[in-house]
Amino acid sequence: MKNLPNRIMEILLWVVSLIIFIPLYFVLINSVKSATEVQAMTIKWPSSFHFDNYSEVFHTGDMLKAFMNSSIFSISSILLTSILAAMAAYIIVRRKSRINTSIFNLFLVGMIAPMNMVTTFKVMKALDFINTYHGLILLYTASFLPFTIFLYIGFISNLPADLDEAATVDGASPLRRFYSIIFPILKPVTVTGMVINFVNCWNDFIFPLYFVTQTQKWGTVLLLFQFIGAFRSSYELLFAGAMLIVIPTLIVYLIGQKHIIAGMTAGAIKG
Repeated sequence: MKNLPNRIMEILLWVVSLIIFIPLYFVLINSVKSATEVQAMTIKWPSSFHFDNYSEVFHTGDMLKAFMNSSIFSISSILLTSILAAMAAYIIVRRKSRINTSIFNLFLVGMIAPMNMVTTFKVMKALDFINTYHGLILLYTASFLPFTIFLYIGFISNLPADLDEAATVDGASPLRRFYSIIFPILKPVTVTGMVINFVNCWNDFIFPLYFVTQTQKWGTVLLLFQFIGAFRSSYELLFAGAMLIVIPTLIVYLIGQKHIIAGMTAGAIKG
């Protein structure tokens, strides 16, 4: 009887997991159906498997180019975000002042306040950032910074200040102190932020829609819409493309999952 609540919780978790996997199963099963069968939009097993839908996506959809574009946007923005956010959070935590507190509050506002697309478009256009890789990378970085800084601040606040003092006694400069001692300890929160930001960037639809009008610079999500038209829609190719898009996010999560929750500060200072 004592294990009954745990059993019930386990059953509930399995039920929730199955509910989450139903949409994935729906997309997967429809991605290997024929153009006629997929019109029904059901979860029935296909009469025959059409794995050629995946090759057709790469052949007609220029998916390789879209994968490269999304990789450039995602990898560049998460690396830049991680470096800038870690440095900003370190200064905000270690140097207590009214200015730093005000800056932190501004970042909190950035997490809450929605982005005004009209104003952002005018700023991007004035800076000649429309239809450029660096423009979209900087835009993603700016949008990811508030949350990532908030994530780092919560982690750095638990780091003992003795680490900084010991490095200072050894003659380390502030920059060397940060990159040689503090930043390696931030590995769990860095990986966590990278995974979250990568998924958000890879699956983003809004920014490329507004700020990239050249199709050769479209990412994977935006490119899927070429399979939906006013007169003809290739839903089997749409589902196949959606399954291909899921693969990189799954790989990134599987690589980073062991670092997301693991603590790295235990035993940093002994005695």
